Amino acid sequence: MRRLGSDLCSSARQAAHANARLGHSMATEREHLKAALTQAQKRISYLSADVNARLLFTAQPAKHASSPSSVAFAALMLPKMSNGLPTHWLSPESVESLRRWCEDEGMPLGALRCVIGRVVHVAGPLTIPSRMVDAADGPDSSSSNSANPYRLPAGEQYFVVHAEMMLQHRWT
Repeated sequence: MRRLGSDLCSSARQAAHANARLGHSMATEREHLKAALTQAQKRISYLSADVNARLLFTAQPAKHASSPSSVAFAALMLPKMSNGLPTHWLSPESVESLRRWCEDEGMPLGALRCVIGRVVHVAGPLTIPSRMVDAADGPDSSSSNSANPYRLPAGEQYFVVHAEMMLQHRWT
């Protein structure tokens, strides 16, 4: 009887030690996962525009801007459109926010070549109607411009990204 009690006590001790090791191992794994997620949020994404992802937006040629005095920014992402144009474009509201920051800093918006943004919302996919008249050629350029704000080829799909600009002092 005494030996049976001793064996049971020993088994209980071994189980307690195994549970402690398992708990420590799970806590360590949780810490590693948390560190990996934190690191991932600091990286620039080129494959997906998930909420909170950081994207690199580059200035695009003037022909893609919604007005002659405006600037268009698009994310460097894969895959691209069939003609090599970007698929993810910075929203007009985000560009306006960037314009206000540039005014505060005394820098022209056109001087920016690229900016990093944290994705807040992605709208789309939006499709350019196949019978779209180019805004520069059509008589009613205002309606064409609203249906095709980035002057993309007919039939292409694109996304509008609302992003919070991550200015250099906030990259870390």
